[in-house]
Amino acid sequence: MDSTTLSPRNLPPVIPVERHAFFLDLDGTLAPIVDNPEDACLPEATRHLLTRLVAKTDGAVAVISGRAMADVDRILGALRLPVSGSHGLELRLSTAEDHAPEQSAGIPTPVIDRVEEFAVLHGVTSERKPGAIALHYRKAPDQEDACRGFVDTLVGEDSSLRGLHGKMVSEVALKGVDKGGAVARFMASPAFADRLPVMVGDDVTDEDGFRAAQAMGGFGIKIGQGPTEAQHRIEDVAGFADWLEEILR
Repeated sequence: MDSTTLSPRNLPPVIPVERHAFFLDLDGTLAPIVDNPEDACLPEATRHLLTRLVAKTDGAVAVISGRAMADVDRILGALRLPVSGSHGLELRLSTAEDHAPEQSAGIPTPVIDRVEEFAVLHGVTSERKPGAIALHYRKAPDQEDACRGFVDTLVGEDSSLRGLHGKMVSEVALKGVDKGGAVARFMASPAFADRLPVMVGDDVTDEDGFRAAQAMGGFGIKIGQGPTEAQHRIEDVAGFADWLEEILR
């Protein structure tokens, strides 16, 4: 799909909300991207839209993020939703109190140690997650090639790992754990079953989710520019909020 223009052909349609399930990335989709990841916040208007969307879909709304689940919950605040954190490693299928989150094994400790040492030496920020460790270089953009190369080297040494390169971040993550798998798990659960999935995200890590949603008869929405397999595209976070408002009328 052409990544340079937005046209009526690839803008998402107005859909019957009640027939769909929604899987939403957090940073760059619901919350604007900021220099310090810990400063990210959910705009109050978006929180209100999500509350309405949850009501209209009988709860078929989940956040699927690269952040740890606890971090997603912190940003959502009082709005408690089903969540997949750490690119699919953590999964809370329901907000019911008796439904405990699921979690797979994490990144090997020696790999974490090497990434954190690299971060110190190169003046970038490392972030531990349950299923990944990330190098953020938004404050040191000249380190992009070094971070990407280092992550590629690490994953080349261990067949259980994969590299993820997003917007000013490179991560070492577990192979076989991704947002597409999270979408599939949600769609097999009662709150989401028998609906058409809509996956919305802004980064390369959302592509697995787009493919999964489209394979199940739904569609993906890419926020912003860049190559994508999503069938539809919206220019920015504000535009996505406008689309939500339109389908909720």
